[in-house]
Amino acid sequence: MNAQHSISDVSRIAGIPKDLLRMWERRYGYPKPARNENGDRIYSNEELDKLIAIRHLQEQGKRPGKLMTLDLPQLRSMMRAPKVELDSDQLVALLESDDPLVLRGWLQNQLVRLGLRSFIHNVMAPATRALGHAWAAGRLQVHQEHLYTEQVKSLIRQALAEVYRDDGSPMVMLTTMQGETHSLGLLMVEALLRIGGAAVIPFGTDMPISEIIKASISHEVDVIGLSFSCNFHSDEAIAMLSGLRQRIDPRVRIWIGGAAFAADLVMPEGVELIGSLHDLEQVLAACQQQNS
Repeated sequence: MNAQHSISDVSRIAGIPKDLLRMWERRYGYPKPARNENGDRIYSNEELDKLIAIRHLQEQGKRPGKLMTLDLPQLRSMMRAPKVELDSDQLVALLESDDPLVLRGWLQNQLVRLGLRSFIHNVMAPATRALGHAWAAGRLQVHQEHLYTEQVKSLIRQALAEVYRDDGSPMVMLTTMQGETHSLGLLMVEALLRIGGAAVIPFGTDMPISEIIKASISHEVDVIGLSFSCNFHSDEAIAMLSGLRQRIDPRVRIWIGGAAFAADLVMPEGVELIGSLHDLEQVLAACQQQNS
């Protein structure tokens, strides 16, 4: 079933003001929302996905009129990495203040201003790296890092409820192997996959290989997505991935990512290393085109 989104939902998720959505509709004939029994605009998943892509490309200087005439694969092929906007010193200072309400307010303002996709790329991803460096340098305490993690998880989960879909493709299960407990990478991946049109089943962290195999069979997944932080030894990860690849259906893809792997590291056959979140979006789009 194709989900229906109100104009408020679309404005919040895509980061496009409602007045601008109405103006585009009048000027360009797109989007073309249906109407519910009350006469209110309702938007499909496909329209939402396209509007997110249009918003991203507009930020890169593209004119909206031309973008409206393109389909979603064409729009995604035009995307390039956005410029990082995070002020990491400001974020560290907020954490050092130990005020959870101020921290949440700042994060929420960034999410509303940028939209979910740009928030992941421009705030959450660089923030996670910057805070890791700050912690290693002794600027942050463990409880402050945990505060950030729980606040951002809460906000992203709330935003993801707006883009949940049960008709997406491919079907991706997300988890980490036993011994890996870091979850923020998985959450960022889940958000981008859902925005990109995939169906996602999150299984949390620290999952034994035997359970990963059982879950992939039980849920008939197309892709197993695994995240490895810098705390995971790459040689150990490769050995585990080799074992997993041998024990699952060859038609099931394995996508992996994370700071544990150097870009030039050779992966086991049938295991795809995805170097960045932007690469993930391109891999997803290519997979969807192959399956269409």
